[in-house]
Amino acid sequence: MEEKVIQDKIYRITDRRQEGLNYYISFIFWPFAILLAALRHWDRPWAKNVFWIFCIFFGYTFIIAKDGSDDAARHAIVFVNYAHSDLNLEELWRSFYSEGSKYVDIASPLIMYLVSRITDNPSVLYAVFGLIFGYFYSRNLWFVLDRIKGKITGIVFLYLLVLALFIPVWVIGNFRMWAAAHIFVFGVFPYILEGNSRRLIWSFLSVFVHFSFLFPIGILILYILMKNRLDAYFVFFIITAFVKEIDLEAFASFLSFLPDVFDSKIAGYSNSVTAEILENNEQSYNWYIPLASDVINWVVYTIVIYIYFFCRLELKKFPELFILFSFSLFFYGCSNIFSLVPSGGRFITVSNIFLFAFFIIFMTTLPDIKGLKVVRTLTIPALLLFCIVRLRIGMDYYGLMTILGNPVLSLFNLDNFPLIKGVKQLLF
Repeated sequence: MEEKVIQDKIYRITDRRQEGLNYYISFIFWPFAILLAALRHWDRPWAKNVFWIFCIFFGYTFIIAKDGSDDAARHAIVFVNYAHSDLNLEELWRSFYSEGSKYVDIASPLIMYLVSRITDNPSVLYAVFGLIFGYFYSRNLWFVLDRIKGKITGIVFLYLLVLALFIPVWVIGNFRMWAAAHIFVFGVFPYILEGNSRRLIWSFLSVFVHFSFLFPIGILILYILMKNRLDAYFVFFIITAFVKEIDLEAFASFLSFLPDVFDSKIAGYSNSVTAEILENNEQSYNWYIPLASDVINWVVYTIVIYIYFFCRLELKKFPELFILFSFSLFFYGCSNIFSLVPSGGRFITVSNIFLFAFFIIFMTTLPDIKGLKVVRTLTIPALLLFCIVRLRIGMDYYGLMTILGNPVLSLFNLDNFPLIKGVKQLLF
């Protein structure tokens, strides 16, 4: 009897491995279809790797603006210049953190330099970006998926989709900021939910991908020192929502202890002219883009307030969730303050990842809380709007090659114009 049980386990493991191999092979022919199939079978051990490989394919087919108007195009220009220069690794290394240097984020230029020694094709660079970004992105999503209790209902799926769309793969055009975000989250999740302090090394390494992650690292250190103070963090979370402005000069003075090499970056975060330019840019966005951010804020505050006042007794029965909730409120409150400096609002996105991870795990762990069911149902229109807007933004960066193509066809450099362009041509 015992031998039969062992044999059955061996057969199941063999079948799963063969199933995974079949998916990997099929990926060569139609990546997007295999991605959807893998998401359907997300609990298989190979599913997150299929998702990761798709991120690499997405990077290779990623659409770079030809007018050089965005970060993706600027990265491509620098990369091509590297490929056609005599710059050596020693010279590049000496430029990092040197006085007057523009390099305070060393990961991106180092990756661009190493890839430029092999090719001058920006698509290959973005495939490498997709490889790095996709690894941490897939692991963060599956970290939450693996903690879901029971079946994934429609509302849980919607919350998961929102979580995935906060920092989706098409933001690799701004690789430095958003790869750093996923790397930071990759270190924090297991520390908060499992007490795995060794993984925090990844959170601290995020500063080498983007300088500004000195700020989240500082928050993390403060939290480790202060530990869980839910009531204080909740009050802080609410109060900071009403802070409307910050003294940018005082902010710059506060960061004056950093080495001189960071001066130019600090100036960027504390420059009133930059703040005005960014505000004008935001006002030029289509109405639905700021609205999508506003409705997510509404969802966040609604659910947080409800859980704090009506679900605290249930929450205390699950220490890991209590810790995640406490940390998320503290991190969000600090991000509210930092969002008042130019470009600081991006950390609200990182805060949302922590809070939505908490919402998903909490609502699947305690699915029978009646009041919470009503609250989350009321959030459905807001979440749908957010998802539609984020998917629309993504259409500027992927085309039919990403949806219908495969790795072999992509090598022929077929014209891959943005999907939204094709949609507009069909409709108008």
